[in-house]
This record gives sequence, C-alpha cells and structure tokens, in this order.
Amino acid sequence: MYMVAFMYPNKAGGTFNLEHFLEVHLPLGLHQTFKHLALKPVKLVVYSPTWNVGYPQGLLPYIAISSVFFNTRAEAEKFAGLFGFEEAARLLSADFPNYTPGPPDVMMAEVTELTDIDALIAAHGA
Repeated sequence: MYMVAFMYPNKAGGTFNLEHFLEVHLPLGLHQTFKHLALKPVKLVVYSPTWNVGYPQGLLPYIAISSVFFNTRAEAEKFAGLFGFEEAARLLSADFPNYTPGPPDVMMAEVTELTDIDALIAAHGA
C-alpha cells in the first residue's frame, strides 16, 4: 500500500478548521481526483488535533495530517499530480484560507501495516 500525506504546518496562533476540512475540502479534493484522474483512494485517515506528548508548551511541526492511501505506487504518484490540472489547483488552493493558514507539506511513502500484535509480541519471546 502507498500513502500520500498532507501535513499542515503548525504556526504560533495558527488554527485548523477540521469541520471545514472534512465537510468541504476533502469532498472537493476527492471529486477533483475522480474527475481529472478517474482515481479513488482505498482509505483516508485524518489526524487532528495533534498535541505534544511530554512537552505541552512545545509547538509541534504539524497541526493536522491527512493521509490518502492507494493500493499501488502508480496510483499514489498519479494522485500526487492532481495540481497539474488547473481547475483542481485553483479550487483547492482557493479553499486553503477557509481551514488553514497555508498550503500543506506533501510526502509520499510505502506503507507497511502490522495488525497481528500478538504475533509481534510472541516473536520477542514470551
């Protein structure tokens, strides 16, 4: 599985409107993805709000992260090219101020999902 993550920088005094992101921006992005790329992700995960474990006064680098998952690297790379379509770039960029102070950092990665926790524990020796 492959993932494209959108990481929204955390700035002093910055905010992230999760409701707008979930109800407006995310559906807009999915619509543009299907319209221009004929592509649908297999899973979406949104992390927000974020907080700093152990150092509550410290400013974390990201206020929110949205991960979009695809079965293949080719699909993830195709998705990463969405801003190559003028309409998608214009609409999505114009919506940034409605939920965050600026555009996200974007990262792509291969994902290894580990779900058999008991086997992992047992592998170390009971």
